[in-house]
Amino acid sequence: MNPVISRLILKDWRLHRRLIIACSLTGIGALALVRFGNESARLFGAVWFFVALIVLGAMLPSTAILNERKKQTLAFLMSLPVSSLHYTIAKITSLWTMFLLPWLALLVAAVLFVNASHTIPHGVIPMLIILAMLPVLGFSLIASATLVGESEGWLMGASLLCNSSYWFVWYLLSRIPSLTDHWGDSLPVWNTAARTVLSAELSVIVLIVAVTLFLQSRKRDFI
Repeated sequence: MNPVISRLILKDWRLHRRLIIACSLTGIGALALVRFGNESARLFGAVWFFVALIVLGAMLPSTAILNERKKQTLAFLMSLPVSSLHYTIAKITSLWTMFLLPWLALLVAAVLFVNASHTIPHGVIPMLIILAMLPVLGFSLIASATLVGESEGWLMGASLLCNSSYWFVWYLLSRIPSLTDHWGDSLPVWNTAARTVLSAELSVIVLIVAVTLFLQSRKRDFI
């Protein structure tokens, strides 16, 4: 890997470590409420677990992409021995690692909490993973729209679309009997519906990233 790309990735990690830590701690605190709280605390904790992921996914593109333009540091970065493609690769890599690592850590912690719980049925794990993929999908759309659109308008439009859709999509998924019938089971059930929904989420994410790379590769002006 180009050493400049590595430095750009490390730069983003250094600048955003506080945001990552804050959202991660919020997610851990929310899981603690789900694990040890009463029914009301569990509901509150479940909501804030997803809120922490959504906030992280919405704020990273703003601070990592738009701030470089607002603070006029992009011109300096592009003066380094790095091409526009290298910049795109570095930015996508840093954004995705900054989001996926805390997301994965929180998701693993959530699954372990459910497995260790004697009151939460393990049958909710497939739906938990499916719902946890929605912030990843939203993050991919917001990050790609901001990177390609290069303006606050694109960021706000993508954020508004995603943030206003989470609850509606969660509601629609909860109305699918084949997904909800096994919530009370003692073991996770990965039936056809669960596998189909999860595969669709992953496919859309891959498509968004591929389209982003294609559109970025056709740009001639990054400043």
